[in-house]
Amino acid sequence: MRKTFIIAAALTALLTAPAPAQQSAPPKQGFVQNRNAGEWRGSKLIGASVYGPDNSSIGEISDVLIGGDGRIRAVVVGVGGFLGLADKDIAVPFQALRIRSGAVPGAIDKITVSYSKDDLKSAPRFAYDEAAKPATSGLGGAPAAPPTKPPQ
Repeated sequence: MRKTFIIAAALTALLTAPAPAQQSAPPKQGFVQNRNAGEWRGSKLIGASVYGPDNSSIGEISDVLIGGDGRIRAVVVGVGGFLGLADKDIAVPFQALRIRSGAVPGAIDKITVSYSKDDLKSAPRFAYDEAAKPATSGLGGAPAAPPTKPPQ
């Protein structure tokens, strides 16, 4: 009986005690909640046409290169092609782009650069993952043996 009384008293005390104040987690810092003016979505950049100073189409953005510091380093533009097929890809520094906003928030009206078509055609080709390519040629890691003369 005494044991039952002690358990009942403990439960009563527990149930009637004021609840401790609920502590909320501190607000998370560093999260972005919306796009600011002058910021562009990658999905809007990729596929966008790029125009030169004479208003001629130079090519389309096919990729965005992001540096280790989180900043956009360059955009890859397919240039010098025919019927929408790029002859080669070049990486244009992001700072070289002039992006004009569209009528709808977040939309891009036009992207221009100061480079001419000839400037871009003579620009070095951009190579994806160049550092990952082996330094030797051929299928194996060792250079191929020189060809031998066939018997006569």
